[in-house]
Amino acid sequence: MTEHGLTVARRVPDVRQRRLASDTAFWGFIFADMTVFALFFIAYLWQFGSNRSEFRADAAHLVIWLGLTNALILLTSSYLVVRAVQKHRAGTDARMLIGWALALAAAFALVKSGEYAIEISAGHTLKSSTFFMYYFVLTGLHLMHVLIGSTLLLTWWRGERSGRPVSFRFAESAAGYWHMVDLLWILIFSFVYIGSHA
Repeated sequence: MTEHGLTVARRVPDVRQRRLASDTAFWGFIFADMTVFALFFIAYLWQFGSNRSEFRADAAHLVIWLGLTNALILLTSSYLVVRAVQKHRAGTDARMLIGWALALAAAFALVKSGEYAIEISAGHTLKSSTFFMYYFVLTGLHLMHVLIGSTLLLTWWRGERSGRPVSFRFAESAAGYWHMVDLLWILIFSFVYIGSHA
């Protein structure tokens, strides 16, 4: 009995060590991703400081309420994902919450596509100016992250539907990635939509 107890005690640290390594790898990826965006933000702010009047003039063409709408959409979806993680931890069905988060992700992409259509029809493209180059690059990269995050949420939702739920580690990682997507949009909205008028 004692020998068996010691065997179990020796195994527990190994499991924790593997989980810690996995979590470290995930958060390392999140940190690297955020670092790339941070470099873009620094470059944007540097250019803004050098061409303030040009950036203000170009930023005036953005439809701020669309950017705000998308910020509210992502904040709401993040709340739903938090609730879904709580349900997953409790062993209850989180499909409805994940489904609504996915619907909001689709709404975000729809609003963003409409905003792109407005800007392009007004003659604003990637090559129009320095401001619009940053606008399309930053929001385009972010939209790509929304699609990746949506794929993670969809995988989670399918697991719930099939009766073979994903591991808590996967649910937690998908949620962490989605919160990063939300945070990045808040920063883009703050710098590009609002800060460019300063």
